[in-house]
Amino acid sequence: MAVPIRLASAAALLAAPALAMGQVYVPPSSGTSTQPGGALSWTTVDLALCSLGSGSASTSPGGIVFCPPGSVPPPQTAATAFGNVWAIGAASNSYSSTGASLTWLNPTTSAVAGSATVSGISSPVAARAAGAYLWIAGSSGLGNGKSNTVAVGVDATGTVRAKFASKIRQNTANATALGYGAGSLWVADNTGHIYAVNPANGKLLRTITTSNTSGLAVTGSQLWATSPRGYSVRVFDTSTGAQRAVISVKGSPNAAIAASGSVFVFTQAYLYRFSPKTLKQTGRYSYITAPESGWLGAVGGPGGIWASNFVAQVVRFNTSTMQFDVNSQWSNNDTAGPLASAGGAVWVPDTNSSPFPVGHAITRFAVTPPLS
Repeated sequence: MAVPIRLASAAALLAAPALAMGQVYVPPSSGTSTQPGGALSWTTVDLALCSLGSGSASTSPGGIVFCPPGSVPPPQTAATAFGNVWAIGAASNSYSSTGASLTWLNPTTSAVAGSATVSGISSPVAARAAGAYLWIAGSSGLGNGKSNTVAVGVDATGTVRAKFASKIRQNTANATALGYGAGSLWVADNTGHIYAVNPANGKLLRTITTSNTSGLAVTGSQLWATSPRGYSVRVFDTSTGAQRAVISVKGSPNAAIAASGSVFVFTQAYLYRFSPKTLKQTGRYSYITAPESGWLGAVGGPGGIWASNFVAQVVRFNTSTMQFDVNSQWSNNDTAGPLASAGGAVWVPDTNSSPFPVGHAITRFAVTPPLS
């Protein structure tokens, strides 16, 4: 079964014995660890598409896990829609793969409720409920040719009901973030554009030209966009697309989220809090353990704001105490993808199989006792 290594403090991780060459560690499927905010428990759901437990995966001499060609790779992002948690990834491990694999789970029982494969999108990197659909953003295709940014809206059965496709075609053009608010779905990509899209039909409403964006948040008539290369947060008017402010920050900014009347931006140095009224910084907070890489996503969940990053680090910022009180990490070689919140827990897709967890899996994290 595909499972994460037991969560531990940074000191414990450093003290843990190193794996021998060719050895793959498969830890228990569930467990608990003590955190300042309470006991953190986790359960990993193997979606049974490729795992050492089923014998469908193989290991290299260096202990890296490989899924066979044609199998569905690990999910790249997660979202909550239609009462379920959705794990979303590419349709296959092939570099020429087109399509996306969708698996949805019951957030109470963790049981797989259904699955589907959709065409018309590759390299899905972000997903969120917007209007009547779950929207998934990625690109039109992979390979040496040019591609464009696309987003598809699916219903509760995983059937595509709406689609957006940008007119800008470049080598490896792909979406980078999704936002929803002010009546629009907002799609950012790596060509330096943010698109306002009608969530009912995928029709383009407006295009904003800016620097590359990693995170989006919407508050009223404001669109907040993080600019990792510019070390800044940019604020735009949702009605006109006009830029209203550029706010400099320390550390490359990535994930952004609107919560508790503020906008929070995760950078590689600090978590920043901004006022939507004044567009000014109202707080700056240090991490329990400094992140080694950028933040892939943030979501409101039990007890505050949860975020995940490129080195399988999951943190919680308690919005009642305005402090970080959960910090968990399993493997420096793994990636914890953009996460979702449902059923009193947060769900983190295990987006890499090098060397663990194994296969197509998603992990459910909960804090006990739960905090309001």
